Amino acid sequence: MEAKMAAIEIKNVKKVYGQGDAATVALKGVDFSADTGNVVLLMGPSGAGKSTLLTIMGALQTATSGKVEIDGQDISRLKEKDRSRLRLNKLGFILQAYNLVPYLTVKEQFQLVDKVKKTGNLRQEELKDLLADLGIENLVKKYPENLSGGQKQRVAIARAMYANPKILLADEPTASLDSERVEEVGRLFKKLAKDDGKAIILVTHDPRLEKYADHIYDMMDGQLTQRK
Repeated sequence: MEAKMAAIEIKNVKKVYGQGDAATVALKGVDFSADTGNVVLLMGPSGAGKSTLLTIMGALQTATSGKVEIDGQDISRLKEKDRSRLRLNKLGFILQAYNLVPYLTVKEQFQLVDKVKKTGNLRQEELKDLLADLGIENLVKKYPENLSGGQKQRVAIARAMYANPKILLADEPTASLDSERVEEVGRLFKKLAKDDGKAIILVTHDPRLEKYADHIYDMMDGQLTQRK
């Protein structure tokens, strides 16, 4: 296992949407860091700024001010081409909408990853183990329309992990899962963090994940406080 180091570091990040009287402050000077080898939860009510913070961490949108470092790189200084490369090679995303391609089978979702990111993905034996861990090994020939919400969620988790990212960012990854599946996914996140040295950051309302977290942050009105 790798020594722990800051995979993501955020200093005094602010995010403002709109201007003048119409301006909405989504993040109010947030400080945050997540180390490799750790599972970190961001908790709080809807509209608190959690998803905004996650997309800034994932280089999907930029902060209005403040500093965002991913794996030691200040991403505000990167050109869009380099930000895209960073997202492809170091970041994995699990989004609430699943983002599965509707006309591809489960197996083909992973083949698509191979076309976009040609190196560094899991070996086929590792993918097989991952699908078994998530209980979706029998779904490889099915299309997304034939999957339940929970099955789509687990396929989306597997697809993000298949690219073998150093940092995994997930938005409500257990929202459609029953308690037994939440336990399986929680254990898997913990295992990936500890054994593979990944930083796993989960935006969630789900208290069932708290026991798997190394650190928990609460977000309220665009401000972040560390609980654990």
